[in-house]
Amino acid sequence: MHKRLKLVAALGVLTVALACNDKQFLTEQPFDFIGPTNFYKNSGDALAAINGVYADFINSTGDNYYGRNFVMLVEHPTEMWTSRLSATNERSQPDVYAIPVSHAYVQSVWASAFDAINRANSVLDHVPAIDMDTTLRSRVVAEAKFLRATHYFNLVRMYGGVPLKLHETVGLDSLAIPRNTAAEVYAQIEQDLKDAVAGLPPAKTYTGADVGRASRGAAKTLLAKMYLQRAGTGVGSAADWASGLAMAKQVQTDGDYSLVADYKSLFDFIGGTVNERNSEVIFAIENIRASGLGGRIGSHVAPNATAPFLGASTNGSFEAESIWFHTFRADDKRRDGTFVLSWNKGGTTVTWNETGAASQPYASETPFPRKFLDPLMTGTGAEEPNYIILRYAEVLLMIAESANEVSGGPTPEAYAAVNAVRARAGIPAMSAGLSHDVFRDSVFNERRWELSLEGPNGYFDSQRNWTWSKARIEASMSHAKSSTSKFPKANGGPIPDKYKLMPIPQRALDLNPKLTQNPGW
Repeated sequence: MHKRLKLVAALGVLTVALACNDKQFLTEQPFDFIGPTNFYKNSGDALAAINGVYADFINSTGDNYYGRNFVMLVEHPTEMWTSRLSATNERSQPDVYAIPVSHAYVQSVWASAFDAINRANSVLDHVPAIDMDTTLRSRVVAEAKFLRATHYFNLVRMYGGVPLKLHETVGLDSLAIPRNTAAEVYAQIEQDLKDAVAGLPPAKTYTGADVGRASRGAAKTLLAKMYLQRAGTGVGSAADWASGLAMAKQVQTDGDYSLVADYKSLFDFIGGTVNERNSEVIFAIENIRASGLGGRIGSHVAPNATAPFLGASTNGSFEAESIWFHTFRADDKRRDGTFVLSWNKGGTTVTWNETGAASQPYASETPFPRKFLDPLMTGTGAEEPNYIILRYAEVLLMIAESANEVSGGPTPEAYAAVNAVRARAGIPAMSAGLSHDVFRDSVFNERRWELSLEGPNGYFDSQRNWTWSKARIEASMSHAKSSTSKFPKANGGPIPDKYKLMPIPQRALDLNPKLTQNPGW
């Protein structure tokens, strides 16, 4: 994917921050600099504004959203990844299901998503009135709707019903509003994505600095994903399974995307090869290896205390859970694409050994992630790998999941989709004749092996298959308590069902008296 969009977006942040930065439910100062009415004058202003919305995935506060906190909140509460830190550390609390309502990450994700939504709302409120090229104007509006839908999709999956803000916040009088229902939020996401599908071009039409923008295929893929989540969590109806299947099949038949031959090449920065311009990635956060313009997750997936051999800043915040690591077949190519098991430390090859002494010499007690690792990063916030949000393998797995639900059991179409993913991984086709439930659980296994750390997806997948996921997570907790292996720390106990949603942040409740807390919190 092209890197110049990130640079253009960064230039837009300063301008747009003055025009439309509100930090929903946090900022208590009204606008006192450049106002929206005297900013939005021409196509350059429109592009600066929409680029500022893209930049808010990894905003000026760095780790608060996709830079770290959101990924940890979604991936740590699974049986896949854990933290090396003690169970009471704020990074470990999501992992052990001991999240307080005042948790900093829960608050930062809420605030960051609403900040991005407010920027998108500013675009939607003002760009339609600009006298500019009509095709470009329509595309910018469609991009804003795609991005608004993306952030509301994060919020509704994380917290359930949240306040629907569809216009720019320009004063304190509009901050105290009640929660909409989850169904209402999903309905708005659906409409925004349908509008985005109608207004966005195919990805292949983007050239130069525009490569990496939201495309028609990205909007269709996210719309399919929304239908599956709404159906799988009981917010929608059985008809959503059919809608999700139809939309995922549209992405397939459009022919704009395909699986790359080598899974590992999708994340090949550790080998020095950049393969971001490929047929599989549908939408990703554009990063560039420059201070303030790059990703931030790489410094957290790298093992603790390994700088400068794996980059300038390494934290060891993601380590493999024992049981899940051992579910990978030895011949599954995704294992070597997902984990670093051997690496060069100052000219010496170091290989992870499960029975070796903790942190010696591997500097981490378990296999650590290969995805999004940048061994050449010059500092936190200066990482090159794009963060993948959507790619074609997930489209195939959505076809398999939804076809199984629509027909009450796996169809030839469902088998063909999941087996295409397995074939690329170098493992045998899924067994024929599986029941509905066994096939469903098998597809969720594939999602864990295929998509780990991407999206992110883990916790949200757990919501769609809660009983299955909870049993696996609790088994990992139990194993960690009794294990003598070098997989770290004992985890918490049984998972309360209140964790089907995260708590509404205490700070948001304090600032907005019309908000209510989720059940059980």
